[in-house]
Amino acid sequence: MITPTNRMGTSLANVHTPLEKRTLLDVQGDVPLGKGMCLPLLGDAHPEMPLPKTHELHIFGSFNGVKFDMVGEGTGNPNEGSEELKLKSTNGPLKFSPYILVPHLGYAFNQYLPFPDGMSPFQAAMQDESGYQVHRTLQYEDGAFVTANLRYTYEGSHIKGEFQVIGTGFPPDGPVMTNKLTALDWSVVKFVYPNDKTILSTFDKTYTTTDGKRYQCTFRENNTFAKPMAADILQKQPMFIFHKTELQHSNNAELTFKEKQTAFSDMK
Repeated sequence: MITPTNRMGTSLANVHTPLEKRTLLDVQGDVPLGKGMCLPLLGDAHPEMPLPKTHELHIFGSFNGVKFDMVGEGTGNPNEGSEELKLKSTNGPLKFSPYILVPHLGYAFNQYLPFPDGMSPFQAAMQDESGYQVHRTLQYEDGAFVTANLRYTYEGSHIKGEFQVIGTGFPPDGPVMTNKLTALDWSVVKFVYPNDKTILSTFDKTYTTTDGKRYQCTFRENNTFAKPMAADILQKQPMFIFHKTELQHSNNAELTFKEKQTAFSDMK
């Protein structure tokens, strides 16, 4: 069997040795560093941040001028695109349907979303610590309008989210202010890349209501990255993201949220 070598003639048979166990000898064919010391492989410009495992959220704002404020924590799997989150209101029960917040609990921590061929741009932006910001607008069928700004900071594999959500124009007798929403339907989001630092996501979402009807909304979002996305990502568009969400709540004051999302660009 032929053993591959690098350009310096050093055997690459140990290329799969865990990074924390590699020495300078493993990567350069020279004298090892001192005990317990190691270097990344050639070509690694910086040590990489880990993918996410946990997150916390502070989400606040108002609907029709009625303020709300919630805090919580959760976990996720960046290889499966799943997350769970528990939230509590800091100032009593919500005065509107908690389901109106689902697009800002899910559809929000894309750091847990892998792409079919590897990391998504959201994961890459977390791993290299460059980051990204989110601005979204939601137009509802009854004329109501929501704007949201999502910001993130990172501590190792932990995400901190700070989300502001402002809703206006919801009819007092409509399903949002009368707490008549019962679930958010599963949906597919479309990603396109107008430039190498922006992902534009759009979709139409619908809620089920207590009277058996659907309540519709058009969603539009800009994800703005600090660094250009990888060229191979830009070549595969549009990308589609299937979202499945579940929300349980207790007296509109404590929420338990689950999400599963899967990215695809073609059908097999």
